Amino acid sequence: MRIRVLVVVILGLLLGEPAAAQLLPIPPGWQMERAILLSRHGVRSPTKANEEMDRYVATPWPIWPVAPGFLTPRGAELMRLMGGYYRVLYGGRGLMEASICPPRNTVAAWTDVDQRTRLTGVALLNGMYPGCANPLLRNQNDLTVPDPLFHPQPTPSCPMDFAANRAAVLARIGGNFDSALQEYAPQLSAMQAILCPPGQAADRHCGLPSEPPAIGVGARGGVAISGPIGIGSTAAELFLLESAEGMPSSQVAWGRLSGDAELENLLKIHRLEFDLAHKTLPIARQHGSNLMAQIVMSLQDGHKFPGLQSLAEPVRLGLLVGHDTNVASVSRLLNIGWRIPGFQPNEASPGGALAFELLRDTRTGRRYVRLAYYAQTLDQMRRSMVLDFEHPPGMVAVDLPACDRESHDKACPLERFVAIANEAIDPGCVTIKP
Repeated sequence: MRIRVLVVVILGLLLGEPAAAQLLPIPPGWQMERAILLSRHGVRSPTKANEEMDRYVATPWPIWPVAPGFLTPRGAELMRLMGGYYRVLYGGRGLMEASICPPRNTVAAWTDVDQRTRLTGVALLNGMYPGCANPLLRNQNDLTVPDPLFHPQPTPSCPMDFAANRAAVLARIGGNFDSALQEYAPQLSAMQAILCPPGQAADRHCGLPSEPPAIGVGARGGVAISGPIGIGSTAAELFLLESAEGMPSSQVAWGRLSGDAELENLLKIHRLEFDLAHKTLPIARQHGSNLMAQIVMSLQDGHKFPGLQSLAEPVRLGLLVGHDTNVASVSRLLNIGWRIPGFQPNEASPGGALAFELLRDTRTGRRYVRLAYYAQTLDQMRRSMVLDFEHPPGMVAVDLPACDRESHDKACPLERFVAIANEAIDPGCVTIKP
């Protein structure tokens, strides 16, 4: 089976053509009660220093305005704009008053400990409520240890065994990288020409050939794909971040891209690497079970959103601000997919959010969960576009395949959604407490 087909089958990406705005209205007689959003942080700088990355390319990488892995000022501004749209959207859907400060604790964010996630949370809430002190922003007190929601650690009941995970990844590509390298040869060849143009790279090991293909031990119990696919994936994402940061086209990929279509094509390498490293099912269960359990708890009981103060109303809009790896793990557990214009299918783009929206049929009292994905398009990021009802971000209703038979207007009965989520979760990997 070809690698591309395998990826699509496993992820259940039965997606049609992308649309800029494809959200369903709330059915008559229904009310939205709560929304829990799992958001990636905004535009950041490369996580490695230029001195390390420059060794593999013919031309030095551009200098960023912040330290490695930090949210940029532009990234914060883009998140502020996204927060402003969330207020318009969820205010218009009756989740909160759109023109006043929210009651205490009804709007809250829990972020990972990294600078880029904490400042993303600040920017989102500032965009929603620029003059209000009520929205709550929290993260765990100790910034020196991983937050188990976003970076769960190996435990006796969830060992995150590297050998088993490596075998699971290899099983998906036929036991070695030969077929993957062959299928993605056009993208890899185009990437190599950008990283090390003919005549500019004296070192025959410049670019993709600088490392052999392999699966190594990744950070925090994960796996890492090295070699041409790993290098190409990192480079493609950096080109995307450069463009989203608003760098001139002469600086994005050193001016060697022919346009957005070529960038989107190169992102296929990133999609493949990310799928293998983070969406192989055992890995997704190990790294996504805590978050999935938290989302289920928060939907069922708004008092169980992390960081809420006691003696307060339940959360109505809760933001969990983490990383693309977190969005990937949860989406794999549910076998869901989406596409935003300009990105690859299932791309967890900078600042994009997977939304879990709780609705109630006021006539029957029955509750439903509907999924959506929100993200600025690349063009909106480059232009720092102000978002509103007339100029919405990229957004799409997300199908939940496991609930097809019971769904109503793409909304899954709450009890069925909880059952689907619990079936996907590995209980041995759930270490959080409500």
